Amino acid sequence: MKMFKFRLVPAYCLLFICILLSIGRVHADTKQVTYCIDPTWVPYEMLRNGKHVGISADYLQIISELADINFILVETESFHQSLEFLQTGRCMVMAMMNSSAYRNVYINFTIPYFESPNVLIARDAKVMYQGLDGLNSQLLGVAKNTFLAEYLARYYPQLRLHLTESEGDGLRALSRGEIDVFAGAMLSVNSEINKMNMSEMAVVGYAEPYNSLRMGVNKAHSEIVEDLNKAIEQIPEAARVEIYKRWSNVKRHYQQDFRMAVLGVACGAVILATLFWRRNIMRRYARELRLKQEEMENLQSVLLEKNRMLEFLSSHDSATNLYNRNFMLHRAEDEVSRFNRFHTAATLILFDFSSQNVRLNPGDSAFSEEGVRELARLCLRSVREVDIAGRWSAEQIIILCPQTPIAASKILADRLKEAIETHPRDDIRLLPFSIGLAALQEGETFADWYERASQALYMARREHSGQVMIAEN
Repeated sequence: MKMFKFRLVPAYCLLFICILLSIGRVHADTKQVTYCIDPTWVPYEMLRNGKHVGISADYLQIISELADINFILVETESFHQSLEFLQTGRCMVMAMMNSSAYRNVYINFTIPYFESPNVLIARDAKVMYQGLDGLNSQLLGVAKNTFLAEYLARYYPQLRLHLTESEGDGLRALSRGEIDVFAGAMLSVNSEINKMNMSEMAVVGYAEPYNSLRMGVNKAHSEIVEDLNKAIEQIPEAARVEIYKRWSNVKRHYQQDFRMAVLGVACGAVILATLFWRRNIMRRYARELRLKQEEMENLQSVLLEKNRMLEFLSSHDSATNLYNRNFMLHRAEDEVSRFNRFHTAATLILFDFSSQNVRLNPGDSAFSEEGVRELARLCLRSVREVDIAGRWSAEQIIILCPQTPIAASKILADRLKEAIETHPRDDIRLLPFSIGLAALQEGETFADWYERASQALYMARREHSGQVMIAEN
């Protein structure tokens, strides 16, 4: 019996080691994603003793499990600082924010996962406003650096706006009589009212648009947007309802005139009928508002897509989809400026081909545009992702290699040379071409840099077709 137990010990140890290795592989496969939040946007998201809590925290916990992502918080002091961290890449994701035309320039957004209306707050509940169009000469307060402030400035330029540092400052200004109405997100405004015990404040209307809150992703990490969208789509409706119940404590505060009670039952019936009519009006208005918001979002999506197409066409060659000459000139100037500041290596590759001389048979036409496109594809496959390739002229392609010494660029050029010489198509394989390289030197302008690369290209052309030459220092 003792011998039997002794032999079982190594088997248990081996099983334990296998379990540990399996756990290690699971953790190794988990994606690590840094994120920032607005640390003071109660109850949407906030920092409490260095811990992220609020609506966005609950959603991130669910998304983390569904997408197999480990979210790592990067603490900031304000929403403005969080935006700076997201733009500079210090955090990859912003947990909760609205999209806008300005933010779309440097942020990719997921689909929305939480919606909340904006409301109008006033000291007197006797006047109800039918949205922003109901405001005339009133001085409207709104927190600066918010989506709502940007929206009002763009689509309601006729309104008189007073920008405050935060929603709390705006409500205090309203209480002091410095502004007539304040607009803000419903849940956060209600939280501020309850915290400051402002019982005289009342909700007097809704302000379009709804807050369609989503995650913002730095464009350098766009690959995780698809994973986040899949996780958001899988969030159970029961979980959404539970999160809303947990953080929604909205109360409407109305000033009550108790003297109205003396008017008796008849007056009470009139008031009830009026409230019922008002409720129906508000429901119809909210429904129309949602339809208008959906229509506006659709128009914005179409406009964004067209802007992206225009931006692509303005910077790309239509025949090859490589960057065009104007774009490459700007990028090269930027690289020269970066070299002068940081002294990082950079190399310019000129790829020149003579398409007019390629005829396989006496009756064949000259090198086709499809052949040029195939050359462009060979260039893109031969260089790295950080390299920038563009069509400089009809028969010349320029490749900019940032932070790359001349020896490494020579490897890229040889790779391109081999790809052409071993290509299965005869018109590509027999194409006369030459490649010239030049490393950026101290004090050079782009014109000087390009001239030295052209001299190397000329030397390669004189030697023989298919040569790679490096410019002399």
